[in-house]
Amino acid sequence: MQPVTSDLQVVVVGGGSVGLLYAARLALAGLSVTVVTRSSLQANQLMEQGLSLQRLDGTKTKVMVPARPIEAGLPAGNLYLLAVKQPDLPPLLPALTDLNPAARVVALQNGMGHQEMLAEVLADAQCFFAIHTEGARRHSATEVEHTGTGTLRVGPWQERNSRDPVIASFVEWASAAGITAIYEKAIEPHAWRKLLANALINPLTALFEIPNGALLDSSHTQALMRDLFDEAAQVAAFAGQKIGEKDWQEIVVICRSTSRNLSSMLQDVMKNRSTEVQSINGYLVELGKKSGIPTPLHETLLRVILLKSGMGIGKEGRRQ
Repeated sequence: MQPVTSDLQVVVVGGGSVGLLYAARLALAGLSVTVVTRSSLQANQLMEQGLSLQRLDGTKTKVMVPARPIEAGLPAGNLYLLAVKQPDLPPLLPALTDLNPAARVVALQNGMGHQEMLAEVLADAQCFFAIHTEGARRHSATEVEHTGTGTLRVGPWQERNSRDPVIASFVEWASAAGITAIYEKAIEPHAWRKLLANALINPLTALFEIPNGALLDSSHTQALMRDLFDEAAQVAAFAGQKIGEKDWQEIVVICRSTSRNLSSMLQDVMKNRSTEVQSINGYLVELGKKSGIPTPLHETLLRVILLKSGMGIGKEGRRQ
């Protein structure tokens, strides 16, 4: 059932798999949604062809959504979903300074460090964060496939005294769109757990070029994952996070539940794009250095993925 009323005007910034997935699902639920893309070509294609969503059961649905390139500026809205990858966030920061103070911004980036960047240009009351475990794959500029169910957790970075009505309304509408959405009191603990999952799954799948579930097929990759988890847990403890066996088991569950998914880092490597490894494993390495905690495995993965993506070893089409 849809919420009775809504004054939400959602602007999805980013035309990648995550941005297109949420734009399609929210628009199909009845929300006003505009997509902001990196290129004018993609914006024109979306305006002309519409946005096609392939659901989990294989059925396809098309929805027409307004779209514009980022060079045209951010359109008016009261809720902005930042669905770009973390390396693409800094160029957006100047545009965020001109937003209406009543507007709310929800950042969907993987890794850590984006909260500090956004704090420099947005008031604390404007800034919210989201952790999601939905699976998505972009097939073209106008086509996205929903590849796995998950949870969308939204809230402030650290706990506040009251719930924000705009964010509460967004969570209600996301639920109406069939998304398991939760308004969290504080996102930081969930961000740490997502960081650990990403730090294990993403670089290993990108390195070995395998889907998520294949990491559990070998005792060698399972042992490597566990060693990476133990390294990261020590760094998390320094940051005040309690990471234990339950969190390790949750990562195993994520691998199983997204067994056929290709991680975003693997997709980036395959398409010869920059990855988020610096804001994921790199963040753990830098914090480890500050705390005096060795992170040799994460540092090795960081260097290997940077080398692999930099050399274009994973470029699509290289194999016959």
